[in-house]
Amino acid sequence: MINKTLSIPLALLLAAIVAILGYLGYAASQKRTQQRQVVEVVRDTTDKLRKALRAHPEPEIVTALEANLQAAKAPRDPALADAAEHYIIGAREIVRRRVEIERLERDVAASRQALAGHMAHASSRNSAWLRDAVALKKRVEDEYFSLGLKFKALDDILFSMPEAEKRLEGHVARELLVPLAETETARKQVQAEAQRAAAQLERVRQLR
Repeated sequence: MINKTLSIPLALLLAAIVAILGYLGYAASQKRTQQRQVVEVVRDTTDKLRKALRAHPEPEIVTALEANLQAAKAPRDPALADAAEHYIIGAREIVRRRVEIERLERDVAASRQALAGHMAHASSRNSAWLRDAVALKKRVEDEYFSLGLKFKALDDILFSMPEAEKRLEGHVARELLVPLAETETARKQVQAEAQRAAAQLERVRQLR
């Protein structure tokens, strides 16, 4: 009777231990799966960002990076997921600003050409001509102002990317991230483009 009485709690204890070990094993396997998924998403994000920094990015890349952001989930490793989220958000915003800048540059070029064409007919100056000249010039200046804001925002995001990468370095291999030299080169390019746009705007303002 004593042996039977003791065997029941022992069996329950063993069952509990088996269940706990099974759960821990499942949790560990799930964590590894989630980590691999997030690392792959980070790798893909880096590939897309590097391509966008080197060439004219397509708007579809922004959508793809948004999908990566949604896929970077790792409940079993929240530190990795949080670091990956910051990195992907930064990459997405860089590409988004780059796409917006290229669109604005096309708009500015068209508006500047329209203004130059209008100013070329200065011999027919009258009240209507002056009114149109003022309106065209204002449109160009407004578009350049918006362009300047986009350049500043892009510069700021590129400046912050090394910090986002630093948060990820403890979780993924450094070679999976954008090289710091490429980020710095992209930043210098943005600053140069912003200076050229400012010089173009100054020339527009001098039109009479």
